[in-house]
Amino acid sequence: MDAPLAEPEFLRYAEAQAAYGHHLLAVHRRDGTGCCTSCGRPHPCDRRVHGGRLIVHYQDWAGHEPAPRRPHRRTSG
Repeated sequence: MDAPLAEPEFLRYAEAQAAYGHHLLAVHRRDGTGCCTSCGRPHPCDRRVHGGRLIVHYQDWAGHEPAPRRPHRRTSG
């Protein structure tokens, strides 16, 4: 069985996976005919969907999560 990754190594891995997801989205774009410019399959192709899933799964781990915000406080009067 593989040894667990320490947190810094996992964070680097997560950042790399999210970056790869962004790369896939940049490469697998829709052309004027509705197909992927890279592989020619109907858009969104499997690689583009995979890229989106990588981003959704790993981006929060990679430290790209938006900072928490305070709720808006209304003032009366």
